[in-house]
Amino acid sequence: MPTVTTGQAKAMGIFTRHGATQTRLSRRYTGQGVGEKDLRTPQLTLMTVGGIIGSGLFLAAGEAIRMAGPAIIVGYLIGATAMALEVTALAEMAAADPAKGSFLVYARRALGPGFTFVGGWIFWFSSILNLAAEATAAGIFTHLWLPHIPTWALSTTFALIIVGINFLTVKGFSEVESLMALIKVVAIALFIALAALALFAGWPVRLGSGLASWSVAGGFFPNGLRGVAAAMILVMFSMAGTGVLGLAAASVRDPERRIGPAVHYSATLVYLLYIGSALAITALIPWNKVPATGLSPFLAALHRFPWPILGQIFNVVILLAVLSAMNAGLFATDRVLAGLATAKDAPRWLKEKGDAPPRAANAATGALLVAVTLLTYFLPKTAFLYLVTATGFQALFIWVLIVLTQIYYRRHLEKEHPQRLRLKMPWHPYLSIFEIALLLAIIATAPLAPHQLPALGLGVAVTALFLAIYLLIRPRRRQQPA
Repeated sequence: MPTVTTGQAKAMGIFTRHGATQTRLSRRYTGQGVGEKDLRTPQLTLMTVGGIIGSGLFLAAGEAIRMAGPAIIVGYLIGATAMALEVTALAEMAAADPAKGSFLVYARRALGPGFTFVGGWIFWFSSILNLAAEATAAGIFTHLWLPHIPTWALSTTFALIIVGINFLTVKGFSEVESLMALIKVVAIALFIALAALALFAGWPVRLGSGLASWSVAGGFFPNGLRGVAAAMILVMFSMAGTGVLGLAAASVRDPERRIGPAVHYSATLVYLLYIGSALAITALIPWNKVPATGLSPFLAALHRFPWPILGQIFNVVILLAVLSAMNAGLFATDRVLAGLATAKDAPRWLKEKGDAPPRAANAATGALLVAVTLLTYFLPKTAFLYLVTATGFQALFIWVLIVLTQIYYRRHLEKEHPQRLRLKMPWHPYLSIFEIALLLAIIATAPLAPHQLPALGLGVAVTALFLAIYLLIRPRRRQQPA
């Protein structure tokens, strides 16, 4: 029997501990346990689409239409293409290495701990901004039924409820989120079908000007290409919830075969639903009469029909959809924060304990979420717009980081595990480089809309803050044992 030296034993011990740490990181970042590979293509598709569709489409679309006019369709085409490329880059890594889950673990191996630290904390902070925007939207929708209760009180109440739910053990999470996503998809499809019947079958509806609105009030491009560019941050916010794909990858059965179709179906649904919604809204209402943020453009369009019950039903649907998106978003955000703690990028008391929900991470996330949601008290008319633009910028930064990770992680996979690369980003690396250039170009549109400049400033400041924190703690991290 071969003799093992003391140095070899120590090396083997370090390797074993490192492997165990990687396994724990995988579980923490994904929020999933081992042996739960029961997600199939339809469920993963619905969860991905459900994570994307939220207040960005149901509420922020109104402001985007006011900025771009009917040409918002061009904006959605560009945004959906950017989303499809980003989610394909994420899917390539998730299909090849599904046990890792969140892109943060890929980034740690491909780009190093600095990128992971900054990216992880920006992901957490941007997720809180997104959750606060969803809570504000839920308050706006509920305010239609309870006009005597201020929106900030309703929004804060919804934030507290969702935080409270996430203190409980979540069972059947994928089934509930898939069902809610299906309701969203069906509701939007029915809305598009109603608009088509009104346009082409002569249903009793008070049309604004039909598709003729594309040739009046400034035409299809009433504010030129500048208007489309100015609306792109809002467009990207409406498509920012793609991270659920990475978080759910560890639970996909046969990921190499199922993740690819799920990405294809998800991108196709986003193209159809977003462009179809824009067509329907601008046909039922003149683009310059679409409400900005005080009322969902979907509800304003349904008011053209002689059946008030349609608006009431749809308001229930979009309220449930937004709350579902909040619950899924907080579920993921808590586990990413707990994963940062496991990776020693956050205080250790935020780590998960056993199979229990990450309650400490939920408390920390929930406290900041409620504080940010209270912004609606001070800025009741503009808080939602500031939140969505700030979230849009942060999401674009994360997308750039994901695609950059994919470029370098692809090299690792081609060298170490080429057999796993069954789902590939096409035309590598040129398409990935194009995607990064496209995302940076969208970020550069900030000066075109004055209300977006504070959000850009916040994004730059937050990035600089987390980078400075990492530079301060890096010497101490190097001294820690492996």
